[in-house]
Amino acid sequence: MYERRIHWPNALSLLRIALIPPVVILTLADTEASNWLAFVAFGVAALTDGLDGYVARRMDLVSAAGQLLDPIADKMLVTAAMWALVVVGRFPAWAAIVIVVREVAVSVLRFAASRRGRGFPASKAGKAKTGAQLMAVLLYILPLGSGWEPLRVTFLLLAVGLSVVSGMDYLIRAPKLLGTRS
Repeated sequence: MYERRIHWPNALSLLRIALIPPVVILTLADTEASNWLAFVAFGVAALTDGLDGYVARRMDLVSAAGQLLDPIADKMLVTAAMWALVVVGRFPAWAAIVIVVREVAVSVLRFAASRRGRGFPASKAGKAKTGAQLMAVLLYILPLGSGWEPLRVTFLLLAVGLSVVSGMDYLIRAPKLLGTRS
């Protein structure tokens, strides 16, 4: 008899996606209480990012669907939260634009690779970029005083810098990963 098992890594990625509307709604409400709640929801979602990959490897549940779903969930979470912060005037639009352009470009490359039956694994720079983006957005969601601005800006610049560097890395690796000549 066929046994149904919950695919925990994908469930964690889906939980991350499900937390996006509360993060956005709470961020747009822009009260101290709603910002703290948005911080908690975003924090839980961010924790699922590292946890889903760990669970997939630990339980030997790595799948093609999961390798596609995980980065999509990351991009959706970061992009939605950033734009909500831009709307309420708490995140620089220029940084959001740089990050979103990179995310769209890499997503197009991943889609093209998957259409050719090839994987497009995350690079170390790409993984570091995701961590920096999550931390930057988390710090901008928090209703902290101006004394925290240097830390926020540091993670913002790190996130933008790693977005550009990892995006260039993917573009350089794309011909090989897509099976075309360089």
